[in-house]
Amino acid sequence: MQWNTLIADGHGPIYLRIVQALERAVWSGTLRPGARLPAQRALATALGVDLTTVTRAFTEARKRGLVDARGPLGSFIAPPTVALDQLVDLSMNLPPPPPGGEVADMLRRGLSTVLTRSDAGNLMTYHVGGGSRADHLAAQQWLKPMLGKVDSDRLVVTEGAQAALSALLLALTDAGDTILCEPLVYPGLLHAARVLQRTLQVVACDEHGMRPDALRRQARASGAKVVYLNPTAQNPTAHTVPDARRAQLAEVLRAQDLRLIEDDPYWLLVDDAPAPLARLAPQHTCYIATLSKCLSPGLHTAFVHLPDGVSRQGMLDALRAVNLMAPPLMNALVTQLILDGSATALLTRVQNEAAERRYLAQSALSPTLLQHCAGVHAWCRVPPQWTAASLTHAARLQGLGIASSSAFTPDGVAIQNAVRISLGAAASRQELHRALRQLDQLMHVAAGQAGWTV
Repeated sequence: MQWNTLIADGHGPIYLRIVQALERAVWSGTLRPGARLPAQRALATALGVDLTTVTRAFTEARKRGLVDARGPLGSFIAPPTVALDQLVDLSMNLPPPPPGGEVADMLRRGLSTVLTRSDAGNLMTYHVGGGSRADHLAAQQWLKPMLGKVDSDRLVVTEGAQAALSALLLALTDAGDTILCEPLVYPGLLHAARVLQRTLQVVACDEHGMRPDALRRQARASGAKVVYLNPTAQNPTAHTVPDARRAQLAEVLRAQDLRLIEDDPYWLLVDDAPAPLARLAPQHTCYIATLSKCLSPGLHTAFVHLPDGVSRQGMLDALRAVNLMAPPLMNALVTQLILDGSATALLTRVQNEAAERRYLAQSALSPTLLQHCAGVHAWCRVPPQWTAASLTHAARLQGLGIASSSAFTPDGVAIQNAVRISLGAAASRQELHRALRQLDQLMHVAAGQAGWTV
């Protein structure tokens, strides 16, 4: 093994990089079950690190089920454990849980601090929607990497991105109005548009994303004033709109006086992510950032930054129709975790875990089928012997949940033959790797051989 190379590609302290190198070697087949590992002292000498670092790495590897210690015989790659779960969920986009018990410890500390410093009665009563001054301070801190310094008067705190999206549709449009979007979109938009009686109209895209010329033409022809985009690690395609295209789209927003709803849940999980459109067209963009997709679904809080031309009170009035208020205890916990630095520490762990899981996806899935992999999901073309629907059904029969492209397709639009594979919900990297290998094998057999007729 090229230990130095693998460690250089890792994340975090050296001992964790050694563990990651072991995992990657196991996933790729470089190290197979039963393979004997170098003696710890010899490995420490080869890497130029102290013995304590290697010992700590081997201890962590044993905790993760990667290594068997056999006393004087040495350490060996452990045999794979048998998965007993009925279904491995590759269908739900969730941030991956970092290994270890740090999340539970963080929640205990955060809640203890909140309950110690706050009045319990105040946390259990009704609050004015939109967030408190402390919540806005936390929102400003959280949004700074994406938007820079923002005015607290333009911020609204909501219970998750779906409530924010629905409230924005109510505030910016009327029943029957047209919203311009891409051919594949977040299912929450499909649901909100249907329930709120808004019409989705698809704008042509190319390999860089929504085409500026098509956006300009359709805005003029339809009279639509609102555009929806998820430009970074887009759900479901995992595609990120490049800088140049973002600048062109921003110019169309200004020229046509359009309002953009920029739904940006994965920006913090993408290395070197381009500047949000909210920075390029700040007077035209309503920006949504949620903690649910980059920290944990349990921290179900989102921050909305409004441009000057959108009434904050109008947004709050619309929000009351969707969700009277975000739970005060949850808001207080999220604010505490952001302001004391715990949320940033957890984000770093999630970013590292997500990077490792993307590496597994890129290693296990055929490059001819894998189109994009970013954030917490991958987008795969379905081979011709399958349809997206039949592959999804066959995968479920084998205990794997994946999402067909039909779940992301607006009415009247041709369904693409592709599936989204989510990387975060699997309980561990070992479970994810087995599931991805199983899915890749399934995609390469004829549908009839898998017990399913196309």
